[in-house]
Amino acid sequence: QHVDTGMGFERLCMVLQGKRSNYDTDVFQPLIQMIGQLCIPNKEYGKSEKADVAMRVIADHIRAISFAIADGQLPSNTGAGYVIRRILRRAVRYGYSYLGFGGPFLTFLVGKLAQQMGEQFPELRTQQHLIEKVVAEEEQAFFRTLHQGIKRLEQALAESTGDLPGDKAFELFDTYGFPIDLTQLMAREQGWEVVSTHILENQNK
Repeated sequence: QHVDTGMGFERLCMVLQGKRSNYDTDVFQPLIQMIGQLCIPNKEYGKSEKADVAMRVIADHIRAISFAIADGQLPSNTGAGYVIRRILRRAVRYGYSYLGFGGPFLTFLVGKLAQQMGEQFPELRTQQHLIEKVVAEEEQAFFRTLHQGIKRLEQALAESTGDLPGDKAFELFDTYGFPIDLTQLMAREQGWEVVSTHILENQNK
């Protein structure tokens, strides 16, 4: 189906198509264009840096998620399953924060990916309904957490005079199910850090 030269399929397409980015090639653009069409109102790629980054993250992550599920790996709280859950949640968070999605949207991209790459990777077509079902369930669960957690996190950041105390971050996780790594990411985006590493130890107990 393809030869691994170390260059990477996406980079090879970029060179052959004369593009400056992998995301400008016909490997990613069908997904990116569909993401823009799913936004209300529609968003055009190339008009906003934050929206563009969100679209690229989502297009990249839905591919990884879909292929992993098609290969038999389901989201979970441990091991490889947790990696899938984390990148799915990261994609949802970007869609929520920068594209205005208030509910599941990733699941609608699975069909486009199966249409695009299903001939070379038939498991995407044979497992499409399973992938859509798993992704939709994960999205719905995380959106509930996200709505509550972001509101509480923004309140905690507003009340803090410096970096976010570790006990506040742990409260978000323990009480509201808001992931520690997402708290750290969102705090860093505002130039702050989560202080005290014992929260990570508590999370793993």
